[in-house]
Amino acid sequence: MNDQPGPRPLSEGEQTLISVTAAAVGVLGLIGFVISFATVMDAAKPTFGPLAFLLPLGVDLGIGVFSALDIVLARLDMRVRWLRFIPWTLTAVTVYLNVAAYATGPGGPNWFAVVAHAILPGLWVVAVEIGTHAVRKRANLANPSRRLDSIRVSRWLLSPVPTFALWRRMVLWEVRSYPEALNRERERILAKTDLQDRYGRLWQFKASRRERALYKLGELAPARTEPVRLVPPPAPQRPALTAAPARKPSPRKSRKTTRPAIAPSEVDDLMPLGWQVAADHDARGVTLTRDRLRDAIRQTGQSISTDRAGALLARLRTETGPTAENTEQEAA
Repeated sequence: MNDQPGPRPLSEGEQTLISVTAAAVGVLGLIGFVISFATVMDAAKPTFGPLAFLLPLGVDLGIGVFSALDIVLARLDMRVRWLRFIPWTLTAVTVYLNVAAYATGPGGPNWFAVVAHAILPGLWVVAVEIGTHAVRKRANLANPSRRLDSIRVSRWLLSPVPTFALWRRMVLWEVRSYPEALNRERERILAKTDLQDRYGRLWQFKASRRERALYKLGELAPARTEPVRLVPPPAPQRPALTAAPARKPSPRKSRKTTRPAIAPSEVDDLMPLGWQVAADHDARGVTLTRDRLRDAIRQTGQSISTDRAGALLARLRTETGPTAENTEQEAA
């Protein structure tokens, strides 16, 4: 089975280009016909007389008709291979009739006239052959089941004998797909290896006739060896474990011990010194904090804890301090 895609549809620009090319080829053929018509008619007058004009007309028309017929049959996938030789032969006749008078002149051949009269019919045949090849190629792409895939030239160069054997089997077995032919060739080699392993070197004489026939037809399937899979031993069955009863969370005692709050009355003895420190910081424009209050009181030689400093700062912020004179008298 050949799963290769068919030809893609032509775009509008490609169709226009093909139409222009076909018209140019037609003009080329018309120019060649006009140039060679008078020459061939003059050369045919001694033989055909008044009907001499029919010779170039019939030959050139035959070239066009058989060329078009070859293209049509190629498009219909019904091409006759020997049909291409008819336009070639008619073209050779036209070239001969055009150059005969100039190739055997009394002063020797006139090569300019020979080439000038031979080039246009030759170009016409070349153009028609290229067009026929393109049409036939597209017809083959449209019908992949009727087309035999070609083998790469590099394979022919690297391994000519096995490649010829592969191409021969493709023709004999009607295998038109090249990848499919490679797969069947692989299976054939594996089947041959199996026969050699089973019967030895003389397997062609020891194997059964059916096996030899199947091998010759390419239908002997090789032994399918599957990789051995190691199955692990079944795991021992274990008794199902019952879930342990849920435990109620026990209240945990807080490791942090809460310290009792300091009463405001416990810092009464530090109030005069606190007002003095507050007045000093206020005069310097420094914000009084608990740590600064604690450090300032400790610099006077008085001991105070951080908690008491906080309680003292709270009283200083809530109570109105005495005047500066009273403060100095109390501090004295």
